[in-house]
Amino acid sequence: MLALLFTAAAAWLTAPDAAAHAAYESSTPAFAEQLDESPTRISIRFTQELFRREGANAISVQHADSGRQIAVGPPTIGNDDRRLMTVDLQDTLAPGRYLVSWTNLSAEDGDEDSGAYPFYVASQPTDSDQSDDRRIAADLLIAYPGDEPQQQTADPTPIAPAVVRTDDSPDPALGAGPIVFLAVGIAAALLLVGALGYRLGARRRGA
Repeated sequence: MLALLFTAAAAWLTAPDAAAHAAYESSTPAFAEQLDESPTRISIRFTQELFRREGANAISVQHADSGRQIAVGPPTIGNDDRRLMTVDLQDTLAPGRYLVSWTNLSAEDGDEDSGAYPFYVASQPTDSDQSDDRRIAADLLIAYPGDEPQQQTADPTPIAPAVVRTDDSPDPALGAGPIVFLAVGIAAALLLVGALGYRLGARRRGA
């Protein structure tokens, strides 16, 4: 019992800080998404439910190249899904790169969080933009789009590797199975020999 309590305490103390707030999970537009036209709404889904407190939750949008702030409406938190925060855009976005920034307050542990993510309107990211976006993705502890590892389909019937012997190769060592059978056989032989010896001795004493 003491060992179990120690293990649980160690796991709690070493748990990553990322699990202690409402972190970025997904969004619309998506991270680094390239849109053909201006969106009308920004939605971000977090890993924890949000606490409704005035000024605690906010979303802002900025044109990355000029730094111009885009007018947005007040943030709303979903009634059915309190992990979702949304704002309506009050301006039509010109072509370019945009940064969405947020602050929030977790309803589950009371921790605050903030961050940002990019998207593009009628434009493509430059090499410098992609470098910045990869850094932002690393800060959010998410994979940059297209960098997700490809999952390989597991073979349902794995085949054991064949062992090839050559004429010059030494005999392979005995496996555990033959050794067990050999030991049992030797023990049985010893018992048989002992029993026969005992019967012969008994007959001699009787004679």
